[in-house]
Amino acid sequence: MYTMCSLVFLGLGGLALMPAAGLPNPRSRLAFCLRFAIGFIAYSLLWSVSWFTFRDTFGEVIGSFSGLLALVAILGRGRRHSSDSLLIATAIVFLWHTLGYYTGGFAYKILQGRGPFGIEPFLQPEATVILARFSWGLCYGLGLGAGLTALLQRSRQI
Repeated sequence: MYTMCSLVFLGLGGLALMPAAGLPNPRSRLAFCLRFAIGFIAYSLLWSVSWFTFRDTFGEVIGSFSGLLALVAILGRGRRHSSDSLLIATAIVFLWHTLGYYTGGFAYKILQGRGPFGIEPFLQPEATVILARFSWGLCYGLGLGAGLTALLQRSRQI
């Protein structure tokens, strides 16, 4: 499941963000997709190292911020410089990313009948787990995408 999600992010993430990037020619679009893939790999590695080091919410937060810092820095190469500092740009992405990440976690628990808002979908247990995982991935992807889109659109206005 995680491998499939990673492949979708690596292969389609740059393409999905291209309208927000407003790139004029095919060469710059290809370079952007490559920067996104490299940035996402850096994000994934930093998040994983932090998670496996701390194995708690602190590790998630530190890994997310440091990974997003790397992703934003790599995406920013080759783009017009904005008046935003790297930390402010990362904070914008981090806000949306975190909202999607924890909303997805909340949906994941709800769909598995856990917590005060838990529901019991009328599905087989295996299907319920898959639905819960996909709901987490959807929320996470929407949050990260919203943050990166906001960042890219903001950099175009400068």
